Formats: sequence, C-alpha cells, structure tokens
Amino acid sequence: MKIKFIPLFILALNLLTIGKTYSQEKTDEFEPVYITVTTLHGAENVDMNEWKLVEEEFFNKVINKNDLLLAHEILVNYFSPELNEIKIVNVYRSWEDIEKVWKQRKELVEMAWPDEEEREAFFQKQNSFYSNFHSEEIYKSTRFTKQLPKEINKDKALVFYIKTNILSDYEDENEESYDAYKNYVKNIIHKNPYIRAYYPYRHYVGADSREFVEVTVVSSLMELEKSLNKNKELIQQLFPDKEKQKEFKNSFGKAITSQSNAIYLNVPSLSKR
Repeated sequence: MKIKFIPLFILALNLLTIGKTYSQEKTDEFEPVYITVTTLHGAENVDMNEWKLVEEEFFNKVINKNDLLLAHEILVNYFSPELNEIKIVNVYRSWEDIEKVWKQRKELVEMAWPDEEEREAFFQKQNSFYSNFHSEEIYKSTRFTKQLPKEINKDKALVFYIKTNILSDYEDENEESYDAYKNYVKNIIHKNPYIRAYYPYRHYVGADSREFVEVTVVSSLMELEKSLNKNKELIQQLFPDKEKQKEFKNSFGKAITSQSNAIYLNVPSLSKR
C-alpha cells in the first residue's frame, strides 16, 4: 500500500477541555466503554504493500471475527513516511471483555493457523514490520461522544485528529473549565457538520493519570480546516459579544497544564466499527 502524505499546516482546534469532575458525573443513559491504544514503530524499509497484505490477513481471520470486540482501527501518522508511527486502537464494552477478547483471539488464531509452524511463521512475518519499541495505554470513554454516521463511506480513509491534554490538579479551575467544555461540545462540536465524530476519553491504566484525550474525526485535511472556521462561526453565534467570547475561551485553558496533538489516517480495510 502506498500512503500519500500531504504536508499541510493545521491550526489547533479551539477546544480546550475539562476538569476532573468530568469522569464523576453519572447518568443512567451513559455507559462508558474501554479503549486500549498500542503505539508501534515500523522497522526500516518496510514494504507497505506487503505490510498491508499481512495485516489484512490477520484482520479478516481474527479481528473481524471477534464478536466481543466493538471496534478496531489501525492509525498511521499522517505526516510521517511509511510506518514511522502507528496506533492500534481497540474498543471493548466492559473491563471484563478485554480478557474475554484476548481469549477469543487465541482461539481464532489457532483456528486460522492450525499448523504450529505455519502459525509461528506468520507471526514472525507480522512482527518483522515493527521495531521492539512500543507502548500501551488503557482509557475509559467519557460522555458527549459524537458517533460516526453509519452511512459514511467505509472504503475511504478518514483523518483522526488526536489531542492529548494533561489536566491540572486544581479542582476549582477544573469545575469552571468543565462547564465551558459541556457548553462547547453541545453547541459547537455536535453542531459542526464537518466534524464527523468526536471521542473523548480519560486515562484508566497508563503512564499519566492526568491524561484526557480527544479524538476528532473528519473526512480530510480540507474538512478539518473547514471545521475550524465553522467552530469560530458557531462561537460567534453562541456569544455575539466579543468579551463574552473571550471569557468563554479563557475558561477552557484553566484546567490544562499542557497539551499535544497529532494527525493520523486510518486504513479502511483494517477498520472494524
């Protein structure tokens, strides 16, 4: 597979996030899911066509047949050549299902490659595409998700804008930011037609318990730029007074110690949703 990477400057989204009370609010309607994210790095001189064929074989024989796995994506860093960085994202209905999925995975693997030598050869081939360096995180979803429309073209790659926020330790500031965040998501994110999906989730197991991650899905980089302009327009509609706009935006940042962002492409033939 030849992935085309287009260098294009992208402005940061005007969404700055929440406080710790976000994970504390409860309603009967909200049922969180669990997300595992494995970050891998490609070995040198990877043949992308060969990589795709191997991963598609594993996806068709194992991933797509695992009925307990709610969703699966392989995301390739948009601006890096070949497999410099990829993220494998899996979504589970419950904490218990993580173990059940892995048990079913083992059974499906043995069914797909009943001969032990052939099975070992396949996984040696699959592992040869990646370096030994990797990291794993587990997150728990939070409310206000905007689901990807079912009618969206599944054969076309989507752009995933991932922003990782590190929350502050100050509860008062978090409370104010959370109120602004709820207002923003309801009146901006969910009303922006260029934002196809929005997935917010919090740290559950991993390196930094302060992490709050926002995944915004759009159809292309051009659509991402359009979404930024639409965000500005919707903010102006929500707060016609410029001073109110300024107060609203400033309240976002009070709960954030730092943040980073990256842009990825998914691989449609390796997507389960």
